[in-house]
Parts: sequence; structure tokens; C-alpha cells
Amino acid sequence: MTAWLSAAVIGGGIAGTTAALALAKIGADVEVYEATTRTTAEGGWVTLGPSAITALDQLGVGEQIRAVGFPVVEARMMNTVTGREDRLSRYETSHRWSSTHVWRRDLLSVLRDRLDQVDVHCHFNTAVTANEASADLVVGADGARSTTRRLLGNTTPLSFTGQIIRYGHHPKAVPGLPRHVLHFWSHPDGVVGYVGDDKDGSFWFSRHDSDDPTDVVNLAQLLHPLRSTPVAAVLDISELSDQFALYELDPRGIWNRTDTVLTGDAAHAVSPAAGRGATSAIEDAVVLARCLRHTDTIAAALDTYTAIRRPVASATYRPTPGNRPQRPTADDLFIGETARR
Repeated sequence: MTAWLSAAVIGGGIAGTTAALALAKIGADVEVYEATTRTTAEGGWVTLGPSAITALDQLGVGEQIRAVGFPVVEARMMNTVTGREDRLSRYETSHRWSSTHVWRRDLLSVLRDRLDQVDVHCHFNTAVTANEASADLVVGADGARSTTRRLLGNTTPLSFTGQIIRYGHHPKAVPGLPRHVLHFWSHPDGVVGYVGDDKDGSFWFSRHDSDDPTDVVNLAQLLHPLRSTPVAAVLDISELSDQFALYELDPRGIWNRTDTVLTGDAAHAVSPAAGRGATSAIEDAVVLARCLRHTDTIAAALDTYTAIRRPVASATYRPTPGNRPQRPTADDLFIGETARR
């Protein structure tokens, strides 16, 4: 059915660009509407899971993303109170690549350049609502404060996670810590973490418990847990982000109706503590395209997509202690060959 499908994607971030690329791959005529400029000056970074890298390979950008980022092969979690240390591989069964750490601006730049290469027109500086979009399918990829979500009748509010965060970066890796390993140190008031690479340097964060999202936690208090780790060597010479509160979105509300569907944070925003936000958005994009390719009607495809993706989002939002949320396999993320128009 996709050879005749027209699609309007609202939002040109990670969720929107990957949705547009996946829809274009199955033969849809796609246009993207992004309220901001094309310049990808966003700060911050993401660590993409193995499934996201498999999906990005499908969309023709996996090699480029691996080139601008660096691999993350393991996570090490240290409880500073009990002294317990746990290790977790960042490889997953059926996926070729490990997790990949990448600047958000670089990821977006690669994705938006790929839109040009596959003839998807992205209208920057153009704010459009689902009611105004003219297409067979409307994809709401407009973020955690999604207008599309409200238009669908989903009034679920964002909720404060009880934590604030601040990030830091230094152009050189921390001496004494292995490269390409995510390090986490939990303490009574939160968690601090670090990952590093010789090419891109040190990336660190401090998440601190807070009763109110408007609370301002003293910088010295935020940095204190890191001073007892090797990261102390770069703390006072790092570039710092502003402090901001972390929010999440319960995924139980309406995700789709007839010809409109939500993807990414618009449907299921999670705290960076989950480490799944960007990965889940990219998985959403590929699964949505698969459902549209293999289902007779748009409405049925959207119902199938929601039935597949909501349990994954729910398990990430409220994971069962000791159990990791289900991850899609490479077969689950196989779109197939590009459809002819």
C-alpha cells in the first residue's frame, strides 16, 4: 500500500528524521515540518543502543554515525555505599554493533543530510499542527510537549522524575579510566557517570535528587561525588551545561487514531537515566514503517505499531527490578528493500 502513501512528519529531530527516512524507504512520499532552523547547534549527546545502530544501518546512515561517534562496549556500575560493582555488556544478541556514543548535533546533521539524499523535503522554520497537515498519514514526532498528542486527545502531563542534572565535557579523556566504557557511581543523593574516548574526550554528568524541579542545587554539591573518582582530573576545566530538571511521560495514553500516530518522546518520553530515549525513537520509526508495509490499511498498521511498541515503552518507563526491558532483534527491525514508486 505504501507506493501511494503520502506522509507528513511533524518534527525534524531524531524521532522525526528517522521516521521520515523509514517511510521514504518503503516508498512513501514524505515531507517533514520542523519549527526551528536547520542549524544543528543542539548541545548534549546520546548513547545509542545496538538496536538503534541496526536500524540506522537500514536507513543508510549507520556507518556515518559510527564514524562521528565512538563505540561503548560495557557499562560498569559502582555503588559507593556498599562497594558493589556490576558490569553489563553493551552488545546485544542478533545485533552486529555495540552501543555508540555520539554528539546530538552530529547525529541530527547526518540524519538531515540523508533526508536530502533520498529526496525528502524538510520545511524548516515551519510550525504545522496535525490538523493543518495534508497527507494520508500524519506522524507526530514533536517531542515530549507534543501538540499532536494533545490533538489526539491524550492529555497525559509530563511528570518530574525527582532529579536534576548537569553535564560536562572536556576534550581529553580522563587518565586512569578505560575508554569506551560507561562508568556509573551511585551515591545516597543520586548518580554520577562518565564515558570517554581519545578522539572526543570526556563526557560526564551528575544527576541529583531534588524535591522540586525549580530547585537550584549548588554546583559544589553536584560535583562533590565526582571528586572521589578519576573524573576529578577534568572537573574544573570542563565545559558545563546549565542545570535542568528531568521529566518523563507515562506511555499509557492514546498513541494513534485513523491516520495520525505518535513516535518518540511525543508518545513515551523517558529520563536520560533510562538510557533509551533516542534508541526507542529510532526503533519506533523502523517498526512503524514495517507495519505500514505489511498491513492493508493505515488504521490497522497504526494499531499494530502501537500494540508492538507500547509494551516496550511501558517496560522502560517502569522496569521490573532485575529485568531489562525487551529489546527488538535485528529481524524485528528489518524493513526490506526500498519500494519502487
